[in-house]
Amino acid sequence: MPRRFARPLIVAGAFCTAVAVVAGLVVVASMDDPGQAATAMTIAPTPSSVSSSQAPSSSSSAPPSSSASPSSSSAAPVVKTTTPPPAKPAPPPAPWFAARVGGATQVVSVVGSGGSNAVLSTWQRSGDQWTAVLGDVGAKVGPPGISATYGESSSATPAGVFSLASAFGRQADPGAGVAYRRVDDQDWWVSDVKSPDYNTYQRCAAGTCPFDEGASENLYRAGAVYDYALVMGVNTARVPGGGSAFFLHVTNGAATAGCVAVPAATVTAILRWVRPGAVIALTP
Repeated sequence: MPRRFARPLIVAGAFCTAVAVVAGLVVVASMDDPGQAATAMTIAPTPSSVSSSQAPSSSSSAPPSSSASPSSSSAAPVVKTTTPPPAKPAPPPAPWFAARVGGATQVVSVVGSGGSNAVLSTWQRSGDQWTAVLGDVGAKVGPPGISATYGESSSATPAGVFSLASAFGRQADPGAGVAYRRVDDQDWWVSDVKSPDYNTYQRCAAGTCPFDEGASENLYRAGAVYDYALVMGVNTARVPGGGSAFFLHVTNGAATAGCVAVPAATVTAILRWVRPGAVIALTP
């Protein structure tokens, strides 16, 4: 398209000077001296002086402003957050006997609570973790309580850790996990300190036994307290006077002569639960 130029503009003035604006140039010529060369100078073009063909194209590649907003078609970056897994709860504290029972995985715990009273519970170990099986049950022990000082002349219940290797009772086997013997009136536990059978089970008819029957215990005649019982492995070396006939048996509500006594239902539950290697741990 041919370039168009603005018409010359003649302005009359005091000195008869002609001014022409041509394509952004101002040409000044004096009318008084036609021979004088015209003087030219540039001026900034006004919007009206620039043709539409001279305007910058809308498609020109002017650098985008840094403040330009991103295209609406651009997806916002996705920020992934990772939630850490919840912390594992701390394992429960080990029970008081944990360091005293060696490799045992089943423990009957008896803790004195004053006088002839105590609290019994049972525990099972898996790996390094102990789990309570039977909750706290009130128990009866000897009048002096649980003590490391015990023997034939004392009614204290022994403190320490002892085996639970066998059981007996006046009633039929409830399904014991260790050897169980049903007793009658010919079954005895020898407490005669002068007998070579001291602190052992023996069977003989009354009046024919080779030990002092009066100093020993007939397991059937003792009554319902021996309906179910587990033998505590106290004084297994059978040191004379070191103590005999210590059992975990059925309570009659009274203090014992050194045994541990709990309700019949508790004894039978323990009988069904225990396996060879189980122990009983007692502390004042």
